[in-house]
Amino acid sequence: MSRTIAGVFAVLLVVSGVAGVALSPAAGQVADHEPTVNCSFPITVTDANGANVTVDERPERIVTLAPSASQVVWALGAQDRVVGMPVNQYTSYLNGSETKTNVVGEEGQPRVEVILSQNPDLVLAPNIISADAVEQLRDAGVTVYRFESASSVSAVVEKTRLTGRLLGSSETARNVSARTLATTEAYRNATAGEDRPTVFYAMGGGYTAGRQTFIGDVIDAAGGDNVASAANISGYGTINTEVVVNENPDWIVVSGESPIPSDPALSNTTAIQENQTVRVDANFISQPGPRVTEPLRTLARTFHPDAAADVTVDSSTVSAPVCAATATEPTTESPPETTTEPMTETTTDSATETTESTTTVETVTFNTNQTTDTTTQTTTATGPGFGIVAAIVALLGAGTIARRR
Repeated sequence: MSRTIAGVFAVLLVVSGVAGVALSPAAGQVADHEPTVNCSFPITVTDANGANVTVDERPERIVTLAPSASQVVWALGAQDRVVGMPVNQYTSYLNGSETKTNVVGEEGQPRVEVILSQNPDLVLAPNIISADAVEQLRDAGVTVYRFESASSVSAVVEKTRLTGRLLGSSETARNVSARTLATTEAYRNATAGEDRPTVFYAMGGGYTAGRQTFIGDVIDAAGGDNVASAANISGYGTINTEVVVNENPDWIVVSGESPIPSDPALSNTTAIQENQTVRVDANFISQPGPRVTEPLRTLARTFHPDAAADVTVDSSTVSAPVCAATATEPTTESPPETTTEPMTETTTDSATETTESTTTVETVTFNTNQTTDTTTQTTTATGPGFGIVAAIVALLGAGTIARRR
């Protein structure tokens, strides 16, 4: 799918492997609920194009073709092996990304000759990369894995696990994905008994995220009812202003520097009347990667400030595939991401537990090679009539959202 984000989204391929009994790293006991996977090379998996992709050995020269794939690789601590990636405003938050070779053009599609010049062992291609571009690279002898679309946070977790297998970083991926899933479920559980506000996610150009999208799942996990789902929108599509007005959203969510919707018809909605808008990081809400928990946290604490203010995240309780005893895993990767949770949230990962004091901003630090990002949680509107910026490109038009993914 090139320069567009539309259609029905399918859950990412579950990592294939031999089901069985394994030793749980957390408990050191036999846990038959945790399947094992063979983490040794060679690995053969089927990708979104239906191709059987074989990676013969641990790839040392990796190319990522979209920001989301880059985010996952950084979270796994394998950024030193990246030789090519999108180098632009959508990846600038990844420390060291500016030193990599840019392998995509203005519209986010691959520059084949540049990719070939990097002599990659493996190319990771999210679904926004066209099937034709993937086949062109394969015809040139390059090993390419093309991912499915992410229809939920669980699909993001599976993408992380699968990437870990392809890179030879399965145990790190297990830890990162466990934190992603545990954080999501912690906020989902914390807000489950609360009255759910209606939420409109405004992507610009009249587009929004409905059912079968990881963005929609983030809204749900944060304790909100997505008006796009109520309007029977599946995937990413346009939503009629009249429908939004009829649904009367309690909150409007925008990302980055996107303007708050200025249609006068929305002036009587609760969100506008009560100045209830919230702004989230544009890259983290748009890229299906581990950092999607940051906008989730922001939304949950905005919609349900009491229920979500003191949430315990314990990833040791998450069941996930573990490497079979015969598998070998390099131990030279960077340390897994660590998370600093504000607002008296307790984060427990393995034997480490930290408690942070209340603050008005959230700071999350992924592994020691990444930057620290500070995000203000809530932005209030000043009433109807705020000017809309013409530069907001419609989702199915010039592909701004696709390039960010």
